[in-house]
Amino acid sequence: MVQEDDEFRIQLRLANKVIPLFCKRSEEGLFRKAATAINDMMNRYGSSFEGGNVGSDDLLAMAAIHISIENLLMKKNEDTSPLFEKIDFLNKELEEYLQSINLN
Repeated sequence: MVQEDDEFRIQLRLANKVIPLFCKRSEEGLFRKAATAINDMMNRYGSSFEGGNVGSDDLLAMAAIHISIENLLMKKNEDTSPLFEKIDFLNKELEEYLQSINLN
């Protein structure tokens, strides 16, 4: 019986090279979408440098940097720790205020 978390080998095409790798069956679609996004990004960078001498390794590096920055920005925007710190601070202030009015 085939399970979704079974690992199997797939081949992705990146920068006109076939890259073999193993992934979980449930993640295969993500790997393929990632490869498509990288290739699309490389094509966009390649068209920006038309006529220039930019190799596929350079385009791959540019795409990797771009996608990494997008990932870091998303992680930064998802960081909820400052919000929780502010809620804790306000909660403590509220508790102190409520205690002060109960004592009087």
